Amino acid sequence: MTAALTTLVESRTGAVAAKDVETLVAQYAEDVTLFDALGPLRDTGRDVERNRLREWFGGYRSTIDLTIKDLQVVADGDVGFAHYLFRVRGTMTDGTEVDMWVRATVGFRRGEDGWKIVHEHSSVPFTPSGTAAG
Repeated sequence: MTAALTTLVESRTGAVAAKDVETLVAQYAEDVTLFDALGPLRDTGRDVERNRLREWFGGYRSTIDLTIKDLQVVADGDVGFAHYLFRVRGTMTDGTEVDMWVRATVGFRRGEDGWKIVHEHSSVPFTPSGTAAG
């Protein structure tokens, strides 16, 4: 079970590099709950994730290099959980170079169509002054 979830998470790096929205969206349940590093505070639904990915990918003129670190996966029965860090690097359409670390927590549910993401929470650590912590 954990091997399947590890593969699912790790496959995201190639899909992000290719800016392959539909491959990524296929990993989500229709009713996924999203807590993204960027607003809003909470969102729900696969279509919301599709739109968010299109916007994110459209902001980059380069490929997006996504590196996963410290992946931990636990599964029992038809539920699973993962947490990890990921590094995002690339060049935005305005020339801004991005190189940042993000924290991720993902909840999975296994159904007739396999494992799907039902909960995803991404966050960026900030110092009390409001700047990104490193």
